Amino acid sequence: MTDERKIFTLTQLNISLEKHFIENFSNRDFWITAELIKVNVKSGHHYLELADSTDNQTTAQTRATIWASTYSTILSTIGLNEIRGILQPGNKLLLNVKIEYHKIYGLSLRVRDIDPNYSYGEIERKRKEVIKKLKAENLFDQQQTLRLPTIIKRIALIGSPGTSGFRDFLNELFNTHEFKQFAVKEFPVRVQGDAAIPDIVAAIKEANQYDAEVIVIIRGGGSKMDLALFDDYEISKAICLSKLPVITGIGHETDEVVADLVARQKFITPTAVAVHIHYAIQSFKEIMRELHDKMIRLSMVQLKDSQEEFVMYSNYLSLFSRELIHFWRNAFKDQEFSILEKSRTVLFHGKDELSLLSHKISSSLNQLVHVESKNLDHYLERASMFGLDHLRREKEFVVNQFFNAIQLQGQQLIDIERIVLKNQEELLTLLNPMKILSSGYTISTIDDHDIKDVEVLEGQEMKTLTTKYLITSKVMNIKENGNN
Repeated sequence: MTDERKIFTLTQLNISLEKHFIENFSNRDFWITAELIKVNVKSGHHYLELADSTDNQTTAQTRATIWASTYSTILSTIGLNEIRGILQPGNKLLLNVKIEYHKIYGLSLRVRDIDPNYSYGEIERKRKEVIKKLKAENLFDQQQTLRLPTIIKRIALIGSPGTSGFRDFLNELFNTHEFKQFAVKEFPVRVQGDAAIPDIVAAIKEANQYDAEVIVIIRGGGSKMDLALFDDYEISKAICLSKLPVITGIGHETDEVVADLVARQKFITPTAVAVHIHYAIQSFKEIMRELHDKMIRLSMVQLKDSQEEFVMYSNYLSLFSRELIHFWRNAFKDQEFSILEKSRTVLFHGKDELSLLSHKISSSLNQLVHVESKNLDHYLERASMFGLDHLRREKEFVVNQFFNAIQLQGQQLIDIERIVLKNQEELLTLLNPMKILSSGYTISTIDDHDIKDVEVLEGQEMKTLTTKYLITSKVMNIKENGNN
C-alpha cells in the first residue's frame, strides 16, 4: 500500500512560511554583525546587501532595508556625516533587525537601529593592525629621519580641489599673509571611498618626482568612518617610503589616523598647515631680524673698541717709527762712508789685476791664432786633394753608367722596330693579290671597275683575272642573286 502524497503550491508554501515567521519572530528583534556589500537609496529608503564570511569564504548573505522613517531616527541620533561614513560598502556593521518574510520577495531583514561603536571598534582594530605591521617592517618612524625645511616654498599638494579644505588651505597660503612666493604643484585625488586609496598612493609616488620641499596631504573634515580612509596600510606605507617630508592636515581635532602618526608633521586642519608654514617663515624672519640687530650692536661696540685701540697703536707706531728712522739714517751714513772707502781700495787693486790679466790674454790669443792658422792651411790642402780625387772618380762612374744606359736603351728600340717591321712584312704578304688569286679566287671588272661597285648591263664587256689568264667575256644574261 503506497503513501498518498500531499502536494502544495509554491504560494501555499510561502504563505505558510510567512505565517510561521509572523507568529514566531514578529515580536522579537536581533542584534547581528555583518559586512555591508552594497547599498542603494531610493525615495529615502536604504536597501542593503549584507554578508558574513569565514576565512574569506562567504557563509551567509541576505537583504536588509532601512525605511525612510527609521533612517531619520538613526540620523538624528548618530549624525549625517557619521551614518554616511558607516554605510559604506566594506564596513562591518552592528545592526538591530527584525526578521520578515514575504510570500513573493522572500526573507529579508528590517533594520531598526545601528550601533556606531561597533564600526568604530573595527576601525580601531584595523588601525592597530596597520601600525603593528608598519613597525614590524621598520617603516613607522621612517619620516622622522627626514629634515623638514625651515622655510617651505615648494609644495606638492595632494587633495580634492572641490572641497572646502582644499580651498581654505590655498586661501590661507596665498591671500591672508604678506609672503606669497610659493610654488604649489597640485595632485588632485578623491578623498572618500575605496577608489580614493589607489589615487592617493599614486599621487604620493608622483609627487616624489616633483621638485618640491614637502608633500602636503589635506582633507576638509568628515566623520570617523570617512577619516578611516587614512588608516589604510597602502596609504600609510606610501607616506613612510616618501623621500620628501609629508605634512598632513586631514581635518579632525580629536581622532588620529595612521597617516598622521607616520607623517613628518601633522595638523588638525588644512588651514592649520598653511598657518604653520607662514608662522615658520615669520619666525625665521623675526629670528633673522634679531640676529641682524644683535650683529649691528656687537659690530658697533667692536668697531668703537677697535678705533680706540687703533688710535693708541697709531700714536705708538708714529713715535717708534720716527726714532727708528733717525737711528737707521745715522747707521746708513756710517755704512755709506765705510763702503766708499773699501770700494776705492778694491777698485784700485782690481784695475791693476785687470791690466795684467789683459796682457796675458792678448799674448795667449796671438799664439793660439798663429797655431790654428797653420793647422787650417794644412786642413785646406788635404781637403782640396781629397775633393779632386773624389770628383774624378765620380765623373768616370757617372759617364760609364750613362753610356751603358744609352747602349741598352738603343738596343731595346732596335729590337722593337725589328719586330714591328717583321709584322708589316707578314701583313703585306697576306694582302698580296696574287696570293689571293692562287687560292682560286678571281677578279672581275667592267670598264676597269670592280663589278661590285658598278651597275652591270647586258652586252657589256667584262674582264676576269685569274692566276694564269685574263679572260674577256660579254654579258649575255643577268640574274639577281636572292642572297643579297
